[in-house]
Amino acid sequence: MTPDVEISPQSWEYRLVAAVIYAVDQRFGGTAAAPRTHWNGVLFEEPEPDLLGTAGDDGSMSVSIENVLEPLRKARDLDRPLTGGEAWELRDAMGTLTHEAVHLLAEMGDETAPDAYPYDSAAIADNEGRTEHWTHVHLDDVIRDVFPDAGLKHVQDDVLAQTSLDAYPAYTAAARQLDLALAARSGLTSTEVTEKLLLSDDAQRWNAAVDLVIDERLVKPGLMPEVHRAEVRRRLVEPLRDSLSGLEAVEADDSLGSDHKTSEATKAAQKAVAGLDEELNRIERKYRIDNAQRALEQSQRPASRLNQGVRHAQENLPPDLRRLRTLTAPQAPAAGATKRPVGAADHASAEQGEASQGQQTARSQPGGPRQPDR
Repeated sequence: MTPDVEISPQSWEYRLVAAVIYAVDQRFGGTAAAPRTHWNGVLFEEPEPDLLGTAGDDGSMSVSIENVLEPLRKARDLDRPLTGGEAWELRDAMGTLTHEAVHLLAEMGDETAPDAYPYDSAAIADNEGRTEHWTHVHLDDVIRDVFPDAGLKHVQDDVLAQTSLDAYPAYTAAARQLDLALAARSGLTSTEVTEKLLLSDDAQRWNAAVDLVIDERLVKPGLMPEVHRAEVRRRLVEPLRDSLSGLEAVEADDSLGSDHKTSEATKAAQKAVAGLDEELNRIERKYRIDNAQRALEQSQRPASRLNQGVRHAQENLPPDLRRLRTLTAPQAPAAGATKRPVGAADHASAEQGEASQGQQTARSQPGGPRQPDR
């Protein structure tokens, strides 16, 4: 294995790379007091001839001298206009530095944590695609930030006039579409989603992605208990990983053109989002049904308790009050008794009273009508 060759911190090349790293850091809100980047300040020559640059797990960066730094150094000293090919080469070199600087914003994380995910083919497609997408969107800004102080101001316009090469056509479109879908389901912008996920540890990035949706759709309305988060995460992450895992083979297939790879990436993202929605809707429905049942039970519980309390009070009356309640309670009619219409009893009582009064009058006057005194 080729030993690592460190690039001197006193060199122009080192200062150029450092300027790119800190320009990216600032665009993510990093400062000298609170940097976002995890760069450890060490810069190596890239030992692999087929690689343009890498971001190390230890926070270091490796960059190809021949294909990245040398063209930029030559352009600094150039006293003639750039050709179109030279301008494009410089833009691609700056794209490499910016891409690797974005990778340094996140650490690997604890891969042994119970909820950690491996950095497998699906994670690579997701992370490399998102990193390349951010690079394409912000590369012009980074060039404008860095070129004047690096002595490259005279070639800046020519470089900005070029278009970027997509280093990962099978990944970039998938990550872009996935971030748009997550934004639509979380109430955030796609830019906010992209930046949040780029700052997330590799081992936790899938969890961070679905947390955006969980918080908006399940936690904010009060549906999901926090103790359920781990299981809900697992169910929502599964369709995302399954859908993106096949893109590694697409990216590696040299027989496919960039347009074909982009088309496959878009299909994979659509499948991932459809799977996410299906599982999310199923989980949400279950919580809404459970909550509806719980609310109904709670609304019925006070009346049930009141009835139970009345019965309990009646059953615990003192003996004398219980006898009085029995005597004063309405009595059922005797078997075979004829029912009279309401008011019949009062009418019969009145008739009986008048007859009785007439009988008493007749008995008090045995000799006929009483004569007045003379």
